[in-house]
Amino acid sequence: MKLAYLTEVAAIMAAHSQLFIEQTDEISSEAVGDYYVLSRNRFNRWMRDLNDLEHGLPISDPLHLVGHIVGRPATRAITEQILINEMISRIWTVLLLARDVNNGIDRIRPVARNIHLGHLAVRHKALGVVLADDRMSPGDLLAIDQLRKSCERWTDLLCCSIMGQYNLWEFAFDKDRGREFLRDRVDQAGLSHRSRSWVLILAGLRHSFQDTDGLSAPVHDDDRRLVRLMLNSFPEHAPEMTFWMGSRVREARQC
Repeated sequence: MKLAYLTEVAAIMAAHSQLFIEQTDEISSEAVGDYYVLSRNRFNRWMRDLNDLEHGLPISDPLHLVGHIVGRPATRAITEQILINEMISRIWTVLLLARDVNNGIDRIRPVARNIHLGHLAVRHKALGVVLADDRMSPGDLLAIDQLRKSCERWTDLLCCSIMGQYNLWEFAFDKDRGREFLRDRVDQAGLSHRSRSWVLILAGLRHSFQDTDGLSAPVHDDDRRLVRLMLNSFPEHAPEMTFWMGSRVREARQC
């Protein structure tokens, strides 16, 4: 599974958010535990890599750069991983908290918030290393800045209806922008998989995050397992969700 495909997974989860949020049964303790452990392992991996890069050292485990473009700074590759994964991680956090609110419980919030704060810390660290690394060319810096802005805007667009319905605006990158996205929506409801808006959004997302250049790199095993956990938390064999899943996303659910 390529890094770019994670954005499509994020969009599909957001478009079918009510299928997840309105489930009355609780997420299993095993799934919550796996979510925490995999996220913690990923956090530790990224922090080790960023600490190495911050001190001018090569990344200790070269497997973390499988698919890395030869000659490109490792800092750029790691930061691309972090920014793309933050998009799906933030949407998943919003879905988890919305489900707690919908069911009138406070079960997953502590874990979800803890993982969210960890991702904020690693994002801050990565952007700091990007600015300090003299191996980053002006072109590399521009590419990272453009990717960051794209991820932030798309996340706010995909999540705006959920954040509005469940008052989760604190998870927007830009609250004012998120509210503006929601106001611009005709029905101000969640994305419908049958709507023209959803078709255009999915097409726009695929155009913005093409599986070329750095985004063609394969995802790490932890990321792949997290995606599988997320997708498998939705109702099995939901026809409205299956309809939009391309082969690359279906593989992620089964791998």
